Amino acid sequence: MQDFILNYYKIVSGNIKNLRLSLHLSQEKFAESVSCSREYISRLENNKERISLMLLLSICQVYKLKPEDLFKVNN
Repeated sequence: MQDFILNYYKIVSGNIKNLRLSLHLSQEKFAESVSCSREYISRLENNKERISLMLLLSICQVYKLKPEDLFKVNN
């Protein structure tokens, strides 16, 4: 079960990085838009930090996404 959960943290982190890159935003600008630090975004994108529910929902609100969009497996 633990591997299942860790896999989804990795998927969400990758989707957030892909979102940021598709918007041509620096980590700093992306972090500002969702009210967190650049360092946190860096750690998140590098799968060294676990995203909080609050930040996940903030990203969805700012970028008009559904939470499930960040859980999609992109091949």
